Amino acid sequence: MVLHVPHILLPKDNWEKWAVIACDQHTQDLEYWKRVEEFVGDSPSTFNLIYPEIYLPLDENRVNKIHKTLSDYKKILVDHGPCFILVSRSVSDRDRIGLVVAVDLEEYQFNGLDSIIRPTEGTIKERLPARIRIRENAELELSHILVLYNDPDFTVIPRNTDDLVCEENLVYDFDLMENGGHIKGYRISNEKIIKDISDKILNLGTLLVGDGNHSLAAAKSFWEKIKGTVEEDHPARYAMVELVNIHDPGLSFEPIHRVVSGIDPEELLRKFDARIERVQDRPSNLDLSAKEHSIGFITKDSSGVLVFDNPVHDLEVETLDEIIDNYSVEYEHDPEVVEKLGRKQGNTGFFLPPLRKSEFFTLIKKKGALPRKSFSLGKENEKRYYIEARKITI
Repeated sequence: MVLHVPHILLPKDNWEKWAVIACDQHTQDLEYWKRVEEFVGDSPSTFNLIYPEIYLPLDENRVNKIHKTLSDYKKILVDHGPCFILVSRSVSDRDRIGLVVAVDLEEYQFNGLDSIIRPTEGTIKERLPARIRIRENAELELSHILVLYNDPDFTVIPRNTDDLVCEENLVYDFDLMENGGHIKGYRISNEKIIKDISDKILNLGTLLVGDGNHSLAAAKSFWEKIKGTVEEDHPARYAMVELVNIHDPGLSFEPIHRVVSGIDPEELLRKFDARIERVQDRPSNLDLSAKEHSIGFITKDSSGVLVFDNPVHDLEVETLDEIIDNYSVEYEHDPEVVEKLGRKQGNTGFFLPPLRKSEFFTLIKKKGALPRKSFSLGKENEKRYYIEARKITI
């Protein structure tokens, strides 16, 4: 089976301080993580169990402290037994439904397209050692991984979930810190329902890793490292993820923009085989989807749109990255941040259109893994928070 039923561990209370956003968010915003640290204080929190990427390169003392805290927290977590968790998340005026499960890493390949569970972006091997180092001596696993399935008829999780869960199944219900919205979690332990969900997921076929590919790749790498020395059904064979139907109306695809520094902006713009249309309007307000294959830009002295009449590539992100990959590039979700940084002397901000989620599975089937940072599942404050935990040691 592709799905595995995880043994879920959850805190007793103090949820808002416990749940912290994915470690690979706000990588240019140290103030965000300082606020989180101050808000958490001495309370038990997943902040003490993760390594926010803004603090890279890896500090071994911090890693050792994470491992010790993971061991200590086993005493304060409540064992909810083997189950799935149905997640209802309200944020940015949208509701999104997900299902926390574990997936079999034997069904996942991060460098190929033959497996049932597939990456959607290229895996940067240089990003794996730090994540593997954290996982290899960890007793518990937390997860910010979102995996997409293609279910236009909502056969796995129906639009009305009353037949799956009720208020008696509610295990958490609270506001997430830092404008993360509201979240509810419902325990699903009925064996018949779990089997039905698992069978339907298997019948749908391909699952695509939407967020957290490097974390899943690190889990896979660690499993490959130890699997010859442990039992076949060892807990580390599995990784906890949240499944989300790509057709869920609460799931949005957002572009990840770029800011380039270290080259004269006008010289950089001339490197593109494109018509340059200068505009007075803020480029972050432009509807790029109204123009065929176009990329917005902003510099200290001008702004506009690059329009490609005969593009070589299918996607704007491919066209852009082909030119800028050899320069210093920052990746940003917020167009206002791109605008601010792009107006600095010597910088150029680029704005990309979003991918069409209705065509996403077809796109991956055609192209395989996309360039890194090709898309984002929602805005930064909509990213998954760490809540559930499970043991990955015996």
